[in-house]
Amino acid sequence: MDEQTTLLEQIMAYDFCLVDLNLFLDTHPSDENALRDYKMCLEQSENLRRQYQSKYGPLTARYLPNTSCWQWINDPWPWNKMGGMNNVVL
Repeated sequence: MDEQTTLLEQIMAYDFCLVDLNLFLDTHPSDENALRDYKMCLEQSENLRRQYQSKYGPLTARYLPNTSCWQWINDPWPWNKMGGMNNVVL
């Protein structure tokens, strides 16, 4: 597996954990372990996202580097950079 795919899978895994912990914290808002885990997952997700974007470009339009010009459509989208939708793990 190449580095780009590995980074994408790690980002997706942490983002899944964030959603899961978010749902848990909705019903257990004072759970210190869950709050700690949420913060850790958020930091890891953001760190991995920064790594990915510095090497392969933005994952979403939210993270465009130049906000004075709409560049989202100028570059291949993340799934196009890997040779098409058949190579994307969703």
